[in-house]
Amino acid sequence: MTVKLKKQTIEILKQLKKSPAKVLEKDLAKELKIDYIVLMSAVNELIEYDLGAFDEEEIYQISLNDEGLAYLKKGLPERQLLNVLLENNIKEISIDDLSKRSKLKRNIFYVGISNLKKNRWVAQSNASGENKIFLISEEFSETETEQFLQKFEKDNIIDYSSLSNDERYQIDLLNKRKLIERKRQTQRIVYLTEKGKKIAISKIKQLEQISKITPEMLSSGTWKNYELKSFDVSKPGPLLKAGKLHPMIKLINEIREIFLSMGFTEIRGPIIESAFYNFDALYQPQDHPAREMQDTFYLNNPKTAKLPEKDRVQAVKETHENGGASGSHGWGYDWDINIAKKTVLRTHTTATTIRRIADFYRNNEKVPVKVFSIDRVFRNERVDRSHLAEFTQVEGIVIDDNVTLGDLIGLLSEFYRKMGFEKIITRPGFFPYTEPSMEVFAYFDKLGEWLEMGGSGIFRPEVTYPWGIKEPTRVLAWGQGLERIAMLYYDRDDMRDIYINPIKWLRRQSY
Repeated sequence: MTVKLKKQTIEILKQLKKSPAKVLEKDLAKELKIDYIVLMSAVNELIEYDLGAFDEEEIYQISLNDEGLAYLKKGLPERQLLNVLLENNIKEISIDDLSKRSKLKRNIFYVGISNLKKNRWVAQSNASGENKIFLISEEFSETETEQFLQKFEKDNIIDYSSLSNDERYQIDLLNKRKLIERKRQTQRIVYLTEKGKKIAISKIKQLEQISKITPEMLSSGTWKNYELKSFDVSKPGPLLKAGKLHPMIKLINEIREIFLSMGFTEIRGPIIESAFYNFDALYQPQDHPAREMQDTFYLNNPKTAKLPEKDRVQAVKETHENGGASGSHGWGYDWDINIAKKTVLRTHTTATTIRRIADFYRNNEKVPVKVFSIDRVFRNERVDRSHLAEFTQVEGIVIDDNVTLGDLIGLLSEFYRKMGFEKIITRPGFFPYTEPSMEVFAYFDKLGEWLEMGGSGIFRPEVTYPWGIKEPTRVLAWGQGLERIAMLYYDRDDMRDIYINPIKWLRRQSY
């Protein structure tokens, strides 16, 4: 087959023969001084003759924001404060005096003070009755963060994938200081096929194509010198990029429909929750490590929350201290109502199901009651590929007489079967507020292995008795993270992708 290419395409082919095996499209466009769209049109022409191809990859681009650029020029706040001391030969100064001399904004000033101490350049003391800092070092070499910051003098934009692990750590530090901007982009890498590498330029004819014949061409006969551009009506039309539901919304709607079809009712609860509903009503002791600030987001505004009826608060208090009416020995400590009044960003939607149990008690409802919740929760955790600080929980309870683990196994098996998981197994587990407890595993065909889906069990008497739910009435309960289901459902290996929203992935999702 005779190869006929446009003049511009022939020039690009020549350049690709001179270039390395693969070249970035932006570098090629810059080298040839042509528009990116013109370049990719020519590459597509090479693809048509199996002479060239391109690959796509998503990259993170890192750059400094305005504040970061200012620090690149003037130095980080700690360096600016240090310069004030060194230039004025000051070895001891009060915090207030240094603040006035530095002319930094108050919040930036204290960031600088904190990092001065972290770098072991100064010490702070108020032994004299005045809050002062003292120079304690004689050498003030550049920190690793300052050295890394200099990289932005050479390149305004840095490719995240090109950084070492140490440099990525520095990026995380700058990100915590809110000095950088991250952008996600798709780049194309252009290269020649084996056929493209071997073909001789002399064997390629320059193509003069036209899409229509004008009256002048007909009258002069010059139309014979051109080749009419062909139209392939069998080729698909342009890819539609219309709006669509986000994959997570589609998954939530599917789970909601399954629960509704099984006779459940959806419930919602407040995001800002009292420690009483979030912890105490679940029989979690007030000195439990999970209540610490490293695990929980506590609020300053509002500082406290309103608690339910005094007799229910008293029932929970007695359960903690001596077991109350539950038959337990309790935790054996003095329960503090002020701790229970603290406000938190709820750490689980079980707080919402406890509120529903409270309503069951207040309204003197009849069994059975079947409810579910799909809602956001918050944990003070480091964000990585399998953990998020804000995520979604799927949770449900059944209040009924004489229900057992067998009923719970049947219910969950039916739910996961409707979700598309045919093989379900359970095994004993431990969870603080259910006894007995069990873990649920589903067989995932794509991976060929069993995966843990969530925890479940029967609420212990210490949880239900304060709300008047006693034998033979029991509460079946279960819960799991929605994002873990989504990772399996959409074949993602990084939980952050679900919310970072890679455009290429979103476009592949069905309408």
